[in-house]
Amino acid sequence: MSAQIHTLKTGDLSKNKPAKKKVELIDALIHNVFNRLNVQLLQRVSDMLNTADSSLSTLAENAESEEMKCKYLNLVHIIRSERGNIDKAFFIAINNKIKRDEQSQDDELALVDEDEMEEMVAITTMYSNAMNNYGQEVDNLEARFEYLEMSSNKKLSKNSIDPRHICEAFQTALKQIDITLDYKLLLFRLFDMEVSSRLGDMYRSLNQLFIDAGIMPEIVYTAKNLDSAESTDKNSKSDKEFQVREARYYDPQKNKSSNFIPRSQDEISYFISQFMNGFTSAKGEGIPESFSTVPSDKDNHNCYSRNDLMNALSKLQNKLTKVKTRANVEKLDAEHIKRAIMADMGSSNGGAITRKVHLLDQRSIDFVGMMFTAITNDESISKIIKNLLMLLQIPVIKAAMLDEKLFTQENHPARSTLDLVSKAGKGVTEEEDHVFIKLEQIVNSILREYDVDIASFERAVDELQELIAIEEEVAAENERVEQFEIIKSHARDVVLTEMRHVTTNKKVPKSVQPLVLKHWPTMMCNRYVNHGKESSEWLLSLMLLKLLMKCLQPINNKSQWQLLNDNHEPLIEAVNDELYETQQDREEIDAQITALKQTFMKMLDDYGYKLVEEPETEAPEQTSTAVPYVEEENIDAANEELAENEHDAEIARIEEQARIAREKISKLPSDLHPGAWFQIFNGDDKPVRRLKLSIVLTEVAKLIFVDCHGVKVIEKDAGDFARELENEQSKFIADHSTFEHALGTVIHKLAA
Repeated sequence: MSAQIHTLKTGDLSKNKPAKKKVELIDALIHNVFNRLNVQLLQRVSDMLNTADSSLSTLAENAESEEMKCKYLNLVHIIRSERGNIDKAFFIAINNKIKRDEQSQDDELALVDEDEMEEMVAITTMYSNAMNNYGQEVDNLEARFEYLEMSSNKKLSKNSIDPRHICEAFQTALKQIDITLDYKLLLFRLFDMEVSSRLGDMYRSLNQLFIDAGIMPEIVYTAKNLDSAESTDKNSKSDKEFQVREARYYDPQKNKSSNFIPRSQDEISYFISQFMNGFTSAKGEGIPESFSTVPSDKDNHNCYSRNDLMNALSKLQNKLTKVKTRANVEKLDAEHIKRAIMADMGSSNGGAITRKVHLLDQRSIDFVGMMFTAITNDESISKIIKNLLMLLQIPVIKAAMLDEKLFTQENHPARSTLDLVSKAGKGVTEEEDHVFIKLEQIVNSILREYDVDIASFERAVDELQELIAIEEEVAAENERVEQFEIIKSHARDVVLTEMRHVTTNKKVPKSVQPLVLKHWPTMMCNRYVNHGKESSEWLLSLMLLKLLMKCLQPINNKSQWQLLNDNHEPLIEAVNDELYETQQDREEIDAQITALKQTFMKMLDDYGYKLVEEPETEAPEQTSTAVPYVEEENIDAANEELAENEHDAEIARIEEQARIAREKISKLPSDLHPGAWFQIFNGDDKPVRRLKLSIVLTEVAKLIFVDCHGVKVIEKDAGDFARELENEQSKFIADHSTFEHALGTVIHKLAA
């Protein structure tokens, strides 16, 4: 039998601070946690209620029965009238949960009726879904609460942060409004979709509050065998207490965002200062010799001055401006630079090397050298941009010697330059690209001009920011044009599919065929392009089309006549209103509305006349004798059966295509979104492209990628792309600061 226990990596919870101060810090932290919990939960519930119309309309559209469709639509009206009461009741309920938990009141066993049992099942389902989605974040947060309890002997309301308690608070809120169980269960479903299942970001932000406070920045879960002799000892604390050790830094390989750096800037500054000033040493594979020993007084003797060293670096820097090929730039590492410096020093003395580079200066060179090695290993940067960055190694070494704040000041011009070069060149893979040419010019300017005045980097930052702004504007405009054309083309396909779905095996009178088959699809295309398929505008146009087709079918019985009689006037008005908003010819639209009115009146009159003529003969088995209004001749029974079969086959084909598309989309990573950059596999015999995901066409499972200039390059099947990602043929390009990622890699290596 195994059980999970925590191995916590934590900072020191102020062991040396007075007890009173410690309690104040904990109280402030807990206050912030529950304040953020309150704010985010209330915002999410409010958003759910604000968008309920659209969400429930979608559910109604996909409802399995007319009864369920009516319930969803009725629920819209309930929410509109009761949303204020729900908001208020949820606020009270979630805060009461916290207070009750603080008082540690035990729940009493009680009998529950059938309705309560249904609600309990719904809550359990919501809780299960929540834990499947973000259970790790919940466990981490509870572990941090437990650690605070253990270290402060203070009872904390950790249970109130549990997703089950949040779901129960919503259940309590619904008791304040008078609705039946059916509608409660539908509201539970809506709450699960829009709130409960989407709380992962909230829990991550709550955990971040603890991390920012230096409390358990890392948590590792390890298994412990409870069947061992040690674990069976009831007095043993090994399986009941936390194993705590200090973990100072995050692993940059596992945390590829810009926030993986040590817990605070003060800690970064202290750590770097210890190394750069010789107070700390480190040994290990890949760590330069200069870091292996702590400098002593004897290391100060017979050394080149800092001024001599800077002059030698400047000479080496100047030589790089004359480099015509970048093939060997990656070999410009710290050891190469130190040998070149010594050679230059020796040449000044007739070839004799009489002194050495001070150990602390060596450390500066080695520290920056380790950072640039990390840059060469950073897959988020293309090879040609890496070569440009490597040319900046010597200027950055000089900047580090002159100003140690380079490593801690986020807006330092030298580190900003590295980040901006990487950003501008994210999608650049060819040296002929005009962006690369401009970047090369900026880098060469630094190599020519930078001595000790940081102004060279400042000018580079200004030029890079201007370049990025211009290129982003051009790329965005190009991408907008591409997206519009792609979506417009896709819209026609989507509308055509929906039209086939709705009109297959249906009859459309010739008098209104232009309205149904021309003007209405045009309007639906505009709705799709401007609002999307999930919008209320699109859903309304589709529902009106379905109702229109239903009312235009031949009348064969009294119920059909009644349906048309009850709905034709509001339907005509709705159709007119929807078409009025389009840019189509107004006179032609007016003519079609008039034709629709005349068609409906003729259908009503024709069958109404028959009702008057034969009032007693109507029966279900005689409905086929009625004379329907159609301008085409009726087909015979055999052909009708054949048409029905063809209709069913067409519907089945359309639905199967939609199912396959959904299945392909579901295989994509959940965090995949337009705007993300990828290394795109383009065939075994073709180079990998660095492209941005521009559009996801969910209905047909297609992904559209553009280059750094916003121009469409390639279209990928979602299923194929999912396999490429799984096989690492295509790869996600991490979006992080080049400087911070490199710095974090070095710190992690030295602190390991």
